[in-house]
Amino acid sequence: MTTKPCDILLAFVLSLTACRDHGPQVVRAEGRTMGTTWSIQLVNAPSQASSATPSSFIQARLDELESLFTNWKPDSPVSRFNQSTSTDWQVVPKELAEVVTQAQKLSQETDGAFDITLSPLIDLWGFGAKGRRVTPPDEASIIHAQSQCGWQRLEVKLNPPQLRKTHPDLQINVSALVEGYAADDIVRKLEAAGYHDFLLDVGGELVARGNKTDGTPWQVGIQQPNAVKGETVIRMPLVNQALSTSGTYRQYYEAGGHRHAHVLDGRTGRPVTHRAVSVSVVADTCFQADSWSTALLALGPKEGTPLARKAGVHAIYLGER
Repeated sequence: MTTKPCDILLAFVLSLTACRDHGPQVVRAEGRTMGTTWSIQLVNAPSQASSATPSSFIQARLDELESLFTNWKPDSPVSRFNQSTSTDWQVVPKELAEVVTQAQKLSQETDGAFDITLSPLIDLWGFGAKGRRVTPPDEASIIHAQSQCGWQRLEVKLNPPQLRKTHPDLQINVSALVEGYAADDIVRKLEAAGYHDFLLDVGGELVARGNKTDGTPWQVGIQQPNAVKGETVIRMPLVNQALSTSGTYRQYYEAGGHRHAHVLDGRTGRPVTHRAVSVSVVADTCFQADSWSTALLALGPKEGTPLARKAGVHAIYLGER
């Protein structure tokens, strides 16, 4: 797997008209995180909360989580684990252990189509930190990169939080799951602070709680791939749920008459070949929605649709029009 596009096919429709003197009050906040943006609309903020308070604590927590999960900072827990060649158990933050636990569950349920250990293959295909390419790699290079991957070579404990690699060169990349994890973390903190009606967006991962100012549910839309921004193909209310979309239609290159997308199937070590270019998932938590949208995109609609039903999440696949 690899990082999802920041602009991931979502458009949401909000009623943001000015509030009457005695009507519901709205607090707006926004910022940047994890190479993308976050924003929130809060209705009926607790009387003790100032308009600056949500922005302050949301940004601080997102910065903290980014520092835990990033592959771009050499001193992050993920980078330290990747740099180590030890096959002993290594202590990690509980947040990282929780994310890896979900990743391993998805790898098992998708028979390895979803795999957070594919960094060598991601780089080889030209979608990683080593830069882009315009032609696909040769068979021998793919086989060699595959020999350094494998979700079965990664072990995780929650209590105490620890990770262990059984291959010294194994590396992980959890970027496909962390925006949803972070969104749920922020939601818990907002609810503990007394906020009950809001729509949170972290890099396009949406979580709704309660209602808008007019008492109706938050309305969200799924955008048609390659459509004009804001043009939605499906609109729906989001009631105390989360919505995530993963897509391949922005990050790819064409060679030899074939499109090579940035999402890889861990079973083959190659970009996905199915015709779907996006999948949107509605689930009870954003972590569920985010992780499953990436896993289901790796599988494709034929394999992914029945698995989504079994998992109790609602998946919507779209192709290019």
